Amino acid sequence: MTVDNYTQNSDPSKGYYPEPGWEWQKPEPKTYLVKHDLAQYARVWILNLVEFVHWILLVPSFILSFIIFQHTEILAARLGTDLQVYLLSIAPVIQAFSGLVAVVMHEYEGWQVVYFKNPLDTDFKIEDFNNEWLREVAYKMLFFLQIVGLIAFSLGVFGLSKFFVSFAMISLVIGFIGPQDPKATFYFNEQPVFPIAISLVAVFVVNAIVNFVAYFHLFGPALEAANLPIILAGLAPLLFMLGGVVEGVLAESTFNQWIHFGAVIFLNLGLLAQIYFFGLLW
Repeated sequence: MTVDNYTQNSDPSKGYYPEPGWEWQKPEPKTYLVKHDLAQYARVWILNLVEFVHWILLVPSFILSFIIFQHTEILAARLGTDLQVYLLSIAPVIQAFSGLVAVVMHEYEGWQVVYFKNPLDTDFKIEDFNNEWLREVAYKMLFFLQIVGLIAFSLGVFGLSKFFVSFAMISLVIGFIGPQDPKATFYFNEQPVFPIAISLVAVFVVNAIVNFVAYFHLFGPALEAANLPIILAGLAPLLFMLGGVVEGVLAESTFNQWIHFGAVIFLNLGLLAQIYFFGLLW
């Protein structure tokens, strides 16, 4: 049996980043960006800013979780059980950790959004393009964990009735074991975007709708009591959706890092909106 061996001049641990690899050091703009006059959007300080707003998402997520935990008695009286409060408290944390899947992908790509090329059927160099297969795997895990977070929030609001528990279990099973093909990929700006299995998208959409209703069920009375428009209850999920669309469709078809930055700002605003609306409950 023979195995491939590294030569004395090779380094199996060598990374894509400049040496010595401080976090603020970023790779040079990928060849595709240079050839298409997009390298100006991939300057080191811009990429560091994009990375920062991704990591900062963890802060409001944990703050929201702690605020919910702090008011367990009030929420338990409103919702019915401590378990529902627990599910509400872990929902933002689950969704925050789902975002870490994207962070891993971005770290691998040097925080650059570039033309995606599949290494499975093309000549691929990380210095030139982004990895399409990595994107597909990351999207699968991202959307599945997002579904888990949506389910936790919805169960926290509506309770653990047989119907909702059954709905949650079916969603998790289909979302996890569903086929990876066919995908819901479509073209925008002449670029393929949204490489996610149709089965996973279907489960996500259904749970997002249920989650949207849950926001109105939870926050509607509090908004009315505060003389605020009830329609504001849908602000947070709409901001989350907007952030996802801007990043997954616009940023990944224009390869403009500023659009990528703006997408994550919407996600942060969604979390801040959640924190504000939860404050109306006590």
